[in-house]
Amino acid sequence: MVAEGSVGYERLVRAAGAVLWRPGRASGSSGIEVGLVHRPKYDDWSLPKGKLDPGEHIVACAVREVLEETGHAVALGSGLGVQRYPVADALKEVLYWTARADDAAPPWPGTVEIDRLEFVPIDRAVARLTHPRDGDLVRAAAAALGEPPIDTTPLIILRHSKAVPRKRWDSADPDRPLEPKGVAQSDRLAVLLACFGVQRVVSSDSLRCVDTVRPFATAARVHVELEPRVSEEAHDGAPAGAGDAVRELLADPRPTVLCSHRPVLATLLEALGALPPSPFTGRSVLGSTLSPGGFVVVHRRPAGDGSAQVIAVERHEL
Repeated sequence: MVAEGSVGYERLVRAAGAVLWRPGRASGSSGIEVGLVHRPKYDDWSLPKGKLDPGEHIVACAVREVLEETGHAVALGSGLGVQRYPVADALKEVLYWTARADDAAPPWPGTVEIDRLEFVPIDRAVARLTHPRDGDLVRAAAAALGEPPIDTTPLIILRHSKAVPRKRWDSADPDRPLEPKGVAQSDRLAVLLACFGVQRVVSSDSLRCVDTVRPFATAARVHVELEPRVSEEAHDGAPAGAGDAVRELLADPRPTVLCSHRPVLATLLEALGALPPSPFTGRSVLGSTLSPGGFVVVHRRPAGDGSAQVIAVERHEL
């Protein structure tokens, strides 16, 4: 497997982690504290992170590693970027997000791999971290959260999973179901949407879209809200309606997924206005087609006037 920047290395090792944070607890503090982990094997201080398991998605890896190394069950916030550095004959690539600490997490008991977890203010965190590159991530997280810190919430624009092809379907197109591969993709999406803490599920009223988000909605015990304006049929006749629908969702701070169709995706994303490039690729999410089950995560926070400020945008495929 060869990735950008991996020329000259035999292997690419992919990993993920997070800057785990909580509001500062010192009297009068308006900043954040960052969770640092100590690894006795290396006697170093770092951020929670780890390698992908076989077949694991990168966002699931980030959430799992934070839980395993800190005991904190988290939802991912805005993406911070990617680190690349050599490890033996391999190039290691680590994607990082912000992640709000779980206030209900019990005290860390310590393990063979991670014997200490400490939350410390930004300046102390930067000074204690063994690798300067981790300090850069901490500063980026503090800048993204602001002071006082305000976390982002996601609006996820999702293309429905793989459906039965039109040429093999004789009934009305809105009734076209998922094929077996699409059903498996929807089950996988249930895990990934949970990684971003989704609480609201909105979907085109076409069956293939509803069935794409149904496994997550069932697991999260939320109902699927039907939004006919983002169906293919409605978009063909009145594309402005899809734009209106997604702008309404953008202004709602609840973590939300909106499931729609390939021909509608460009309209949905363009309606959100100017979007920053992905912190992981440096490229815009506009102008490229998502594969079935692919999604774009728009991290935003309230702007104070009833609108929302987009902080970061990232794209993922299954």
